[in-house]
Amino acid sequence: MNPVVEFASLYAGNTLAYGGNEGLCVKRPVTLATYHRHLTGVEPVGVYPIRVIGGEAMVKWCGTDVDVQDYGRANAFAAALTELGVFAHIERSRSKGFHVLVFLSDWTPAVVARHAMLYVHDISGVPPIEAYPKQESVADLKGK
Repeated sequence: MNPVVEFASLYAGNTLAYGGNEGLCVKRPVTLATYHRHLTGVEPVGVYPIRVIGGEAMVKWCGTDVDVQDYGRANAFAAALTELGVFAHIERSRSKGFHVLVFLSDWTPAVVARHAMLYVHDISGVPPIEAYPKQESVADLKGK
């Protein structure tokens, strides 16, 4: 499989906008070219995980942002997921720490994914600085 297509399928989400430099929202379509620019270092792209499907906020991936340079916290969160039978991927973020991500096999209601991430924060003892998705419903997205 083409690596850009594979990456895009893992990080599927909002197709109308993405996060850019300094957390700014870039209101342009998310295409394979967008993912390619990200993977080749031309442009940072933060995919918003929620896609509205059938009027419901759905996600294909979820996770948390450990905003400190503490691999132990990221590892504790990933270990809690592993104890629950869920594979987690840890990646270094661009500036502040680590992301712990879970890639889902099917589109899942955002409310379910968010509550699952908050539950893992609770049992792992890792503070929930930023859990993804940040919103739970289409109503939560209004004005975003």
